[in-house]
Amino acid sequence: MKRLPATISLLVISTFSSSVLASVQYTTCLPTPLLSSPIPTCPLESDGSFWSPTPWCPTPSDGYESGPPDCIFTTPHIRNQGLSVITFPPLAAALISPALDDSLIPPPFRRFNTSAEKWKIAPLPNRGLGLVATGNFKQHETIMVGFPVLIVRLEFINGDRYSAKNKRRMLDVAVGNLPEETRREVEGLARSNPSNEKDWVVDVLRTNGFGIEIAGEGHLALFLEGSRVNHNCRPNAFWRWVPSKMAMEVVALRGIGKGEEVAHSYAPLGYTHEQRKAVLQPWGFQCQCALCAAPAREREAADDRRDRILEIYQTLGKAAELGSVERVDQLVREAMMLIEKEELQPQLVEYYAHFARAYIELNELKKAEVFIQKADEMWLLYGGEEHENVDGMSELWKQFAEAVSEMEDD
Repeated sequence: MKRLPATISLLVISTFSSSVLASVQYTTCLPTPLLSSPIPTCPLESDGSFWSPTPWCPTPSDGYESGPPDCIFTTPHIRNQGLSVITFPPLAAALISPALDDSLIPPPFRRFNTSAEKWKIAPLPNRGLGLVATGNFKQHETIMVGFPVLIVRLEFINGDRYSAKNKRRMLDVAVGNLPEETRREVEGLARSNPSNEKDWVVDVLRTNGFGIEIAGEGHLALFLEGSRVNHNCRPNAFWRWVPSKMAMEVVALRGIGKGEEVAHSYAPLGYTHEQRKAVLQPWGFQCQCALCAAPAREREAADDRRDRILEIYQTLGKAAELGSVERVDQLVREAMMLIEKEELQPQLVEYYAHFARAYIELNELKKAEVFIQKADEMWLLYGGEEHENVDGMSELWKQFAEAVSEMEDD
């Protein structure tokens, strides 16, 4: 099941253009494990020298009319663990540089499972394996940097371009191309349906995969250590995806002490108890975190606060109908107090921007500018420089500038 970050879906703003799909040139590929003859229309973007073994491109059941085929690409030694990708050839080619060029990776992203890490994977009571801090982490300190070992295009899994048998064999080949140690670790990851041995790779992906995008195309990415980060409805960590480095960062949401489990939320922050239960149902466990295990009265009070935060958000969407800046001020203060009470600080990436739009609507531009700046800071903090709302924040600054210009003209 795709894991959701702690705010809204912090997927990527890709630096790759989707036009690469339209410009693909088709050449001849080598035979594949699924077919006995060459495929005359298999597209390779280069000579394939980056990938080893040679990329394999089985023919989809529906031919190539609906686009290029999915191919298996593997680089077995990168970042001390290897990587296999099942995707369209133009997207795989776009990954080679800069995302998979280790010479361009800055020092903070070169932590290839070194002994200097302040964490360990350890068994936990009634929680299986989990990530445990072996040192102290300050708020917003990076705990771990991880890299995917398997990336699979989401529609390859969910769609019907390939038969179930061919999809199963392609996934087996993709994992089989990885180094032996990496394969063993993939095989040891949790599954939601362990009795289905035939589709074990899909089960591992759906149970542990993180949703990412490449050129606007959805993929599931599998991270070995990241998959061991368990769920908590009041997490002490969050994760963010850095597409230009092909890296996932796990970051401390608050201070974390030595011996404490590191956990993030599989459900969007701000959900009520019943909403969280519905999201977590596919994982097959009932959350027993402090929030879920609290007495019914406490849970109901938390749900009321979360419902009220959403109600304020909706009300501020019609700021002009509120009649006064003072009323907006009051609602903003109330929302921020409730967000603090419920420990939902990552949601400020959206709420600060929403506050700013409300103030722009009332021509209270000094306050609007303050909250736009705060939203920018929060997006950089929780999403990184390549966060998914880069364009949205640019549009908000443009809206603010237009409002300032109109006021000056008046």
